[in-house]
Amino acid sequence: MAPKHNRSYCCCCIPFRLAVALFSILALALGGASLWAVLRAGLTDSKSKIAAYIATGVYGVLGISGLVAVCFKRYALAKNFSVLWWIVTILTTILSVVSIILFATNEKDEVKAICKTDFLNDATKNLGGFYSPAALDADVDSCYKHVMIAAGVSTAVQVLVMMVGGWVASRYTSEAKHMRLGVTYTFGKGYGPVQPLVEPQGQAPPFQPAHPYTHIGGKSEWH
Repeated sequence: MAPKHNRSYCCCCIPFRLAVALFSILALALGGASLWAVLRAGLTDSKSKIAAYIATGVYGVLGISGLVAVCFKRYALAKNFSVLWWIVTILTTILSVVSIILFATNEKDEVKAICKTDFLNDATKNLGGFYSPAALDADVDSCYKHVMIAAGVSTAVQVLVMMVGGWVASRYTSEAKHMRLGVTYTFGKGYGPVQPLVEPQGQAPPFQPAHPYTHIGGKSEWH
């Protein structure tokens, strides 16, 4: 009879192997989205193109690495994927924080200029080109605040997703390692030797409760 492997789960019901596959597909989707955004926008800035191409390559390697680890479930492959995911998580977090700091300092005027241009264009189309200077300044400041809030929320969500993905990758790596060592995970008991699945033989005898102060032989310890 083949051994029965008990597993721990992500989010109560998703096996870690499937969870790694889902996060790998997510990484591939992010890489494709980065490339699509550059091609769709038609950016001419070489720095923006290089950054987008690098992001596409990193997410592509990350997604392919995860899918390979899922297909073969080898400890070395799972460990490589986990280490790579955590490296990308750290780098992404640092770059996102730096971007927010730049939005708040060096690029503040540029962001406000973009907001102002959009408001003036809308005024030209809808208000005949008239826009009160006081109202324009107030709307530009409000636009800048919303941009900062959106940047902060998106960064927090991105970091949270990457952290959860790193945790999933680490647990999957641990599962692959213990399977290589011949142990399996039982929920609530941790890792232990793989136990073969034994078919029940007949009806089990009913449980007989014993007094806490009675020994196995039936004699009380008070006598």
